[in-house]
Amino acid sequence: MRKLHLPLRLRLFLPVSLIITIVVVTLTAYFVRNSINTFNAQIEDNLMLEVQTISKMFEREATLKHEKVKSNLKVAYASFQGSDFHAGDETFMTEVVNQQTGRAHPATLRKWYLGDKELFGNNSFVDSLQKMIGGTITIFQKADSGFVRMSTNVLTDKGERAVGTYIPLDSPVSRSVLDGETYYGRAFVVNDWYITAYRPVFLNGKVAGIIYTGDKEKDLEELKRILYKLEIGESGYPFVFDSQGHLLIHPEREGEDWGDSTLFRKVRDMNSGILRYMHEGEKKTIAFSYFEDFEVYIAASVFGEVETKELRRDAILGAIITGGVSILLLLGFIYYFTTEKINSFFSELKRSREKLDSVSRALEETEERYRKLFDSTGDDIFVTDTEENIVEVNNAACESLGYNREELLKMKISDIKPEKYRDQVTENRRIIFEKGTHRFDSEHITRSGQVIQVEFTSRLVSYGNQKLILSVVRNISRRVELERQILSAVIRGEERERQRFAREMHDGLGPLLSTAKLYVNDLDSVTLSDEERKELIRHSNELIDEAVHATRTISNNLMPTVIHSYGLVKAVQAFCEKVNKTNQLNIKFETENIEQRLESNVELILFRVISELINNTIKHARAENINILLVRKDDLLTLFFRDDGVGFIVDDIINSGKGMGLKNIISRIRSINGTYSFNSRPGGGFNIKIEINI
Repeated sequence: MRKLHLPLRLRLFLPVSLIITIVVVTLTAYFVRNSINTFNAQIEDNLMLEVQTISKMFEREATLKHEKVKSNLKVAYASFQGSDFHAGDETFMTEVVNQQTGRAHPATLRKWYLGDKELFGNNSFVDSLQKMIGGTITIFQKADSGFVRMSTNVLTDKGERAVGTYIPLDSPVSRSVLDGETYYGRAFVVNDWYITAYRPVFLNGKVAGIIYTGDKEKDLEELKRILYKLEIGESGYPFVFDSQGHLLIHPEREGEDWGDSTLFRKVRDMNSGILRYMHEGEKKTIAFSYFEDFEVYIAASVFGEVETKELRRDAILGAIITGGVSILLLLGFIYYFTTEKINSFFSELKRSREKLDSVSRALEETEERYRKLFDSTGDDIFVTDTEENIVEVNNAACESLGYNREELLKMKISDIKPEKYRDQVTENRRIIFEKGTHRFDSEHITRSGQVIQVEFTSRLVSYGNQKLILSVVRNISRRVELERQILSAVIRGEERERQRFAREMHDGLGPLLSTAKLYVNDLDSVTLSDEERKELIRHSNELIDEAVHATRTISNNLMPTVIHSYGLVKAVQAFCEKVNKTNQLNIKFETENIEQRLESNVELILFRVISELINNTIKHARAENINILLVRKDDLLTLFFRDDGVGFIVDDIINSGKGMGLKNIISRIRSINGTYSFNSRPGGGFNIKIEINI
């Protein structure tokens, strides 16, 4: 038999071609498998993102309910205090029921009245409040065993009003109220969990009852309406079940009990995560997270095969075509090289691949470190270009504002500002471009319309040939509110102290008056000569005049009588007239739509602010004229103040530590939740605009 002799090139080519074919096929299979795993991981990430988004919605729902209940309590308590409520001396016996155990026993209650009608079982007052503010309202009376519902629109399981049920004295609510404190939080009310607020009612200095407002913790119908509209891929949907495994919201199986299922036990053990399981012969993926406030699990699921069907098909087809073309090209190319060249080629290819992998890994690690650092900060970060466009944000900014990253990257920084702060964006950015850095306060408005007070720390940075502004934004709403409360308390304490000091100073003038009295008594002496009697009269008049003058001066300086008796407008007019009489300065004071008195704290603080502004002008401005305009439009009060003095640079004065007067004015404005804007320049006078919601 004749032996087949193949050319050397072909003998070299055949094993190399076989190796190449095996390698390409293996890489193709690996690529397909890796692509499918990537698709599955993407599905899991999307599912968990959906769960986190729904959790945020639930969290926002819980927060809104807490705020609504607190607001409702203020309205209910004010309405109750303003009603014709009084407690009678009579008592009556009735059967009361423990809302926790359901046990009943007789109890003695005191008769309470609203007007001429007994309160027990009379629900007209709480029902009128419910129509006005929503939720549930109850008036309790303290009894020996607990706080008994006298009037309520909370219903029992039978749909009847829960009048006569009571909260035991050993409950957390009762303990807080008995300590004279208002209770806010989650509480069991008759037969369900509510977000609640309980405020004590005092009679003769003792806790005698409670005013309650509340709202059901979970508004399932509203949550169903929202969740049933959500679509997840081709086959997915969200659903919710409680900690016992009961399906609360599900498009197909609502009301079923999963408590004994293997799936539920795994969910309960993990508390949050991803699970894959077989459902009616198909692979299903579920993402879930426990929402502790409502004691429910929020979940979303999809059929993996359905979601990745087209992607898998495209990946396999693309890999086959790419692998086949690669094999043909490589075989054709290698056919024309010797073994040495093939070896050299593969060696160089290996080195290039290693370098490429090394560079790629380094690049990926660098990008990952940057992204983690960028997204791990708790503050919001915005990067904007010269046209105010947002070119980059971190996760914290997205969560704060309620937008996703893609939405924010289509917006300008002014789009997330309330109307009153939009005009300041251009000026603040001008300062950043001039000085390179700038810190200032502002406000953001979220997707839901909520206004957040923020502090900007901005810096000019270079990226290639482009100038960008990097801004770190901190939510200071709680800090500002705390500062406002503290300052308001300090100011109220200051005013009370001034009143006390005025009284003490007034009482301290007693010695002057007592001396004057002694002189007057001596006038009855028959031994006095006419000259001595005239001298006594003169001394008495001097003492009395001194006492009257001192009393009026001290009392008026500490606590201006005119503002309490006649209001802000009259007080400012009187102050301006006093300054105008000196002929050193001409003050023009005008008002629009100020027909009624304002709240006393607002009047007093505005009077102090106007007085401080006028005093600053007198001391420092060398001005000739001051114009003051006070305007009210609906619930907005606006103060305009302008002088024609020498002017100054506002930032330089405040940052230098010399501007205590301006800082005092700013603190007073913030204490009543007001806003302000200064405008001054050397030689250009000074003006300020103050706005207060009343």
